[in-house]
Amino acid sequence: MRIINIYKLLQISLLCLLMGMTIGCAEKDSFEQPYLNVSEKELAFSNQIDEKKIAVNTNCKEWIATTPKPWVHLTQNGNELSVQVDANPTGMDRSSYILVDGGLAVQKIMVSQNASDILLDVTKGEVILPQAGGTTTVALKLEGATYDVTQGEKTEWLQVIKKKHGLKFVSQPNYDVTERTSKLTLNIAGKNYDMVVKQAGVSLFVLACNPGNPFSLHKMMDYEYRRGSFLTEYGGPDEVNGIFEESYFFKTPSPLFKDVVYVHDTKHFVPTRIYTRSLTREGVNSVKTQAFQEFMKANGYTRDERDTNHYVNVKEAFTMDVDIREENNSVVLFFYQMHTQDRSYPTFSSLDLGPIDLLNKNDKKVSDVEKYEKSKNSEEMKRQMSKSNEVEALLFQTNDPIQIARTYFFYLGSNASTPKEKVGSLEQYSLFYSQPNLGLWQYGREWFVTREFDKLLTSNNFEFVGYNGKHNVYARRSDNLTLAISGGEYADVNNGKAVMQITVLYKANVFAGSKEQRMAKVERMLKQHNPSK
Repeated sequence: MRIINIYKLLQISLLCLLMGMTIGCAEKDSFEQPYLNVSEKELAFSNQIDEKKIAVNTNCKEWIATTPKPWVHLTQNGNELSVQVDANPTGMDRSSYILVDGGLAVQKIMVSQNASDILLDVTKGEVILPQAGGTTTVALKLEGATYDVTQGEKTEWLQVIKKKHGLKFVSQPNYDVTERTSKLTLNIAGKNYDMVVKQAGVSLFVLACNPGNPFSLHKMMDYEYRRGSFLTEYGGPDEVNGIFEESYFFKTPSPLFKDVVYVHDTKHFVPTRIYTRSLTREGVNSVKTQAFQEFMKANGYTRDERDTNHYVNVKEAFTMDVDIREENNSVVLFFYQMHTQDRSYPTFSSLDLGPIDLLNKNDKKVSDVEKYEKSKNSEEMKRQMSKSNEVEALLFQTNDPIQIARTYFFYLGSNASTPKEKVGSLEQYSLFYSQPNLGLWQYGREWFVTREFDKLLTSNNFEFVGYNGKHNVYARRSDNLTLAISGGEYADVNNGKAVMQITVLYKANVFAGSKEQRMAKVERMLKQHNPSK
């Protein structure tokens, strides 16, 4: 009896084992082996600030990249890893690594930064020397091989010195307007490689490059170095305190436009300010010459017939504005990226600018604004008083689902520049709309007026004055009525969700001066809505 029971028990055990094996095999067959691959296993940099990108291919749900050295900075954007390095001031080569970890799959990327000015792959064979001359060191990727160098034709302006792991170039300044070159031949392990050494000439005028969107640090650095510029100053972001801007200042070879500046937002990876400037009377005069117009045309820029200080480069999707300041003997060239509206947006059937009859009238005071809002069944949300106990601003919430709020700002008697008859009158007001796409479309952190709303504004005789990264300003010549249109979020309007804000005011001589001067005047006049705390 016992034998029979043991035999049956063995049969049951065997059956369970077979079933377990079958289930185990099924689970194994359906299990996808985790993998994580990177496009580069080694990154090599020169001693300059630089950036390179790595593609990460993985089936892991999430991955993270880390590095132990503070001079290496990592930014993840989808399945792309951006690797930035600080300039190497140590005079010695240095190295680090990056771990890309997907949890069950890991890749290690080696990072090295040379002490030389240039790290050259001999197969590319091009070295760019600065116009100002001086000593430039070049590290060669030799992989342990010995080499010889031969200069095709000896030149007075260039001395080539062979080093153990690279070359040293000693060049004289190039005061000619044309680029000059010298050819070298490298013999590495019995194989010849041709190399061209170029030195930029003097250029009176300087144009910035379009660094792209998202902002490409490598494109910017390569462009500036190739024309002989030097990085002279770097301003890093302070994300802890909400500052995301990163700034790069270059010294150019131009005797007139001696510096060019790039500023970009590291949170949204978009340029915020790009400009070059001349602080001399010669610079001001130079942009008025035919030579400047020919230079712009040769570089793909077309001059705007309506605004002769505005230029457009369609191929590069870049525009440039010339801001001449005669009183300071200075001229600034501002560069902006061109943006194309992504799709069509509906807009208003007619232009309603709210209580325009109350604006800037001597006989319309705070009480008239209150009476108007009461007739609309609005609710006062905030009253801001000045230090002299005058009503400075009023915020009303409406019962309109589209135009959801209005803010009013009043002339103050405590302001010495306020005419006596204007004290207590309405200086400007802002309209808030719950559907910003009725007039604006968003690109990164910026808001631009839609084609549809622009058509409505121009049909009401408004002209586009300018855009400064925040406000799109339109104005009407017949009465100087000015609109500052922007998108954004406010804690006490629309529950913190995005709105379109249109600030309405009168601005005399709004079209006078350069675009930058006009925008600066409008900005100084605009009263700011302060969210409740």
